[in-house]
Amino acid sequence: MATPTPVPTRTDLAKKASRYRLYAGILSWLDRHLSWPLPTRPAFELTIPSTISKIPGHIQLYFFTATGTLLSPGEDEEQPHTKRPVLIDFHGGGFAIGHPLDDARWIGAVLHKHRDAVVVSVGYRLAPEHPFPIPIEDGADAVIWLWEHAGQYRLDRGRFVLCGDSAGGNLCLTIPLRLREEMIKRRERQGKSPGIRLAGLIVFYPSTDWSRSRLERDATNPIASKKSLITPEVFKFFDDSYLVLENLPKKDGTDEINLSHPYLSPGLAPMGLILASYPSDVAIYTCGWDQLLVEGNQFRERLRGFVGSGGMRSVGGMVIEDAVHGFDKRPSFFLGNGPREKMYGDAVRQLENMWKERRVDGSVRSRS
Repeated sequence: MATPTPVPTRTDLAKKASRYRLYAGILSWLDRHLSWPLPTRPAFELTIPSTISKIPGHIQLYFFTATGTLLSPGEDEEQPHTKRPVLIDFHGGGFAIGHPLDDARWIGAVLHKHRDAVVVSVGYRLAPEHPFPIPIEDGADAVIWLWEHAGQYRLDRGRFVLCGDSAGGNLCLTIPLRLREEMIKRRERQGKSPGIRLAGLIVFYPSTDWSRSRLERDATNPIASKKSLITPEVFKFFDDSYLVLENLPKKDGTDEINLSHPYLSPGLAPMGLILASYPSDVAIYTCGWDQLLVEGNQFRERLRGFVGSGGMRSVGGMVIEDAVHGFDKRPSFFLGNGPREKMYGDAVRQLENMWKERRVDGSVRSRS
């Protein structure tokens, strides 16, 4: 089991974060501005307040549409009452770097196929300044805010799908668990809650098992350490930034850190909790040269075991062979990226199935 080790000061980590964010920002800029075809740009941006976290702050939301505009209910369009399917995106970056615009190319692939959709990329607060569990809480806040303001932006509550890559993939898998907890708390406090029902999850190379150390993860897929573009130093920075000892969950009745907690390791969560929290359609994609390959595959197969038994309706996704973690985010310039297009193409088809059957006011297809 992974055991958190003494970490640098938060000041030292913040200095490292500034350097890593600058480097990551340059790579993202090269991908978004000098790699063909150019990805889409956001139509609209707004800031919402956090409400769940004990540490107050703000969350950025970037709205993307195929036309580059977002109509409000008072504006004219051919079908003024049509509601739009929604994809809520959480970027990667080890919970410490990255930006909502990093996923613009994936978002563009979605909007190319689904021109009526709205994609919202969430700027959750980052570690080390805002460690666990703040990114999860910010993600849950974003989903609740969009649900409560769905009418204002013509969003179809029956077609809310979450997606994310890497750390964002972990958020995609943990936010539904946190949403369920929040709905229970609100019902107890206020006698009611939004009653959010998600239509699907699209997850790219996620972290699903924090109980394994980085060395243990490498041991499950030895080629990963040889092929990885992320150094052990950067992995340590990510872990030190996000896993602050005093914030981590404890095992019941003890002071022992519980890295198997569902909010850290969704792949280890009790199946009853997963089925009570997740939508019936999920797709998980993993990379052949990734230290997260095995745990991601194991979780996908675990979910598939409940297809057709009253649990899951469909569990899609695949292994992208000969691909490193984050392979789809590297600038490709004019060379293209075949594995990326394969993964995005399949994910868009999975998304189409999640959105296909229209649901009214959050009702969900029966599990079968």
